[in-house]
Amino acid sequence: MAPARRAGRHHRPHRRRLEECVRKFKVMIRKILIALGVIILVLLVKFILHLVLPRNFRGSGEVLPLALPHGTFQTLYYNQNATPKGVVIVGTGDGGWSYWEEKVSKHLAEKGYAVGSWDCRKFADTRTYDQAELAAGFREAVKAVRRRSGAREDCPVWYSGWSTGAEQSVAAAAVADRPAGLTGLLLAAPGKVGRYGITESDLLGMEPSGPDSFELASLAPKLTGLKIAQFVAGLDPLDDTTWQAGLGNIPVKNIDLPTSLHDMGGAGEEFLGKLDAAMAWTLASPEK
Repeated sequence: MAPARRAGRHHRPHRRRLEECVRKFKVMIRKILIALGVIILVLLVKFILHLVLPRNFRGSGEVLPLALPHGTFQTLYYNQNATPKGVVIVGTGDGGWSYWEEKVSKHLAEKGYAVGSWDCRKFADTRTYDQAELAAGFREAVKAVRRRSGAREDCPVWYSGWSTGAEQSVAAAAVADRPAGLTGLLLAAPGKVGRYGITESDLLGMEPSGPDSFELASLAPKLTGLKIAQFVAGLDPLDDTTWQAGLGNIPVKNIDLPTSLHDMGGAGEEFLGKLDAAMAWTLASPEK
């Protein structure tokens, strides 16, 4: 019995050391989990602020003032050609002007087009508006770019936009009083429903609803006479093509980017090349 008791006493220090190691391990794991939780919380807050706050990106275009029915506005002007091939209005996402619109605008200017910006966030932050005022704003942007660039009155015009800008382009074009030469829409990742304005829920990715919202399908029949090119990102759950059912016989072309997210590969070379091809398609004569 004495040897057994001595063996038990011999094992007690080992057991205590093991228990102490387990306790320290649990404390370490708890600290790691707390640290990971803090990191995740910080990243989540940063992501929400990224969605909700306007971008602080300063575009390089020349500022052109616009006189609108309910206050002034402005468009950024990009052009590298004395005789531009056409005019393109580029509408922003709900965060405002960013690297995405800047890349697209510079690319179009290099290709010989005169470009004007349409900052959806700034427009929504500075007024309450409806379809009529939105359409008037796009028309004034076209006029300002034409006037500044010396573009011909009969040159082709496109409304284009990314996300919210795509939805706003549809609404701006779905009116009787269009600018002369409006040829087509170049739409990157529009949703099913847009809004005349921007709310916090919109910024968080919730589908717009209420009296100031509009379904693209309800506006689609009013796009007669235009060609619609839509860029569809294969990895983007937000954009929508079901609205096109309302177009009827209006020509529409879906241009797939199967491996791209909502930003179309950051408006990379693949997207820009397909943008050029889409513009050529809108200008081509109807197939017989």
